[in-house]
Amino acid sequence: MNRSIRFLYLALASGFALLVLMLGYWQVIAAEGLDERADNPYKLEQQRLVDRGRIISADKKVLAESVAYREKGKKYYRRYYPQGSLASQVVGYATPEQGATGLEQFYNRYLAGSYGTGAILDRLRQETKDGADIRLTLDTRIQRTAEALLSGRKGAVVAIEPRTGKVLAVASSPTFDLNQVTTDFASIRKQSDAPLLNRATGGLYPPGSTFKVVTTLAALGTGKWSAGSTFDDKGVYVVDGKPIYNSGRAKYGLHNLTDALTFSINTTFAQIGDQMGGRKLGREMNRFGFARPVEIDLPAGEVAVSGRYRKGKILPNEQRDSDSARIAIGQENLQVTPLQMAMVAGAVANGGRMMRPYLVRRVITKDGVVVKQQRPDELDSVSSAYIASEVGRMMQSVVSEGTGTEAGLAGLSVAGKTGTAETGDPNRNQAWFIGYAPAQDPKVAVAVVIEDTSGTGGTQAAPVAGEVMRTALSARPVPGEPTT
Repeated sequence: MNRSIRFLYLALASGFALLVLMLGYWQVIAAEGLDERADNPYKLEQQRLVDRGRIISADKKVLAESVAYREKGKKYYRRYYPQGSLASQVVGYATPEQGATGLEQFYNRYLAGSYGTGAILDRLRQETKDGADIRLTLDTRIQRTAEALLSGRKGAVVAIEPRTGKVLAVASSPTFDLNQVTTDFASIRKQSDAPLLNRATGGLYPPGSTFKVVTTLAALGTGKWSAGSTFDDKGVYVVDGKPIYNSGRAKYGLHNLTDALTFSINTTFAQIGDQMGGRKLGREMNRFGFARPVEIDLPAGEVAVSGRYRKGKILPNEQRDSDSARIAIGQENLQVTPLQMAMVAGAVANGGRMMRPYLVRRVITKDGVVVKQQRPDELDSVSSAYIASEVGRMMQSVVSEGTGTEAGLAGLSVAGKTGTAETGDPNRNQAWFIGYAPAQDPKVAVAVVIEDTSGTGGTQAAPVAGEVMRTALSARPVPGEPTT
């Protein structure tokens, strides 16, 4: 072979290899990005050819599936949601016209069959693809209870398993019918109460007194205070010339730290926060994950970051000049998600160990091969087991004799904390409850927020939390195959 022919052969071979590599990149690696582009002329045809995998709940209810139909002699698929509006924001939708959200988006490569060695050949041939199923931790029995209790009110509920991080329910109200996305999406978007927003993970609210759980953990962690430390409340605590009052301008006189949490005494926690300072309180917030994104299997844009905000921007937790007195009672521009506060309750329930929350247990092909599986993963240790148990005992007092009695369950001990955050309107509040049950052997931790209510956390959010926990504790594994 002379030099010219050899050179030509090498050039052609290199060019062919480059073509294969580029084709593989655009058809597989970059395919998801291309699929989201509105100017992709092949997007509609490609998605209609995909038999997307099912989304199946922990109690074996099918939440999403593909239905076959024929058009001009060719077989296509469209998405169908058998449970309608149930868990709509977390399941999400997937349509060629509106794109994808929720789990449909996060697990798109598995649901759409765009994974594994066969993906490039399927894309090149433009043949029908089979997606894998995703099996959730979410239980529709708990989810239905949460959504029914929220019905007619704006708010959210998150329920998790403290020891594993499994998410048992993610309810956001108002909700919408996922099947309506393909028929009348415009009317959903026009609604003023934002049903597309997942308030459980993307809604930001002032936490009010639920944040006192974080403050209590931080205080006990310093060694300066204990559950029995005493205080003398005069009904007001002044910081930088500005007074902090108790709810209803109440005066409690001599009391201990357990009493302060039980009856949510603002002045005591403001005093602790002031003496502890922004850096020490900030370090506790760091351990809980405030000011950084929560690691959960949902699209980043659907999960808000909890923390202190100024002009729409998140601030670092450890700041010497921060108003630690007001942070300690859940004020000072604190904004949190229900998911974050469920994680706070879960960490206390789990002996001070905070677990990563997750929604999908496994991804499994239609012929039974597990291609992805998630297991419990500890994010951080927020306190010692002893301190967590001390705070847990204090939280039990909140439910047994304090502001959270409406969350009590007959025959079971419940630990919790209420919160009533101001809205600017003296007659309207954001009502909160966080907690877990049973207190001695926690199986479920919850966070509940009710928006724009004239009631308090004790009267509005606590009863919802109690019923959600009752349902979670009574739920049992469901045998058999998934059903619609």
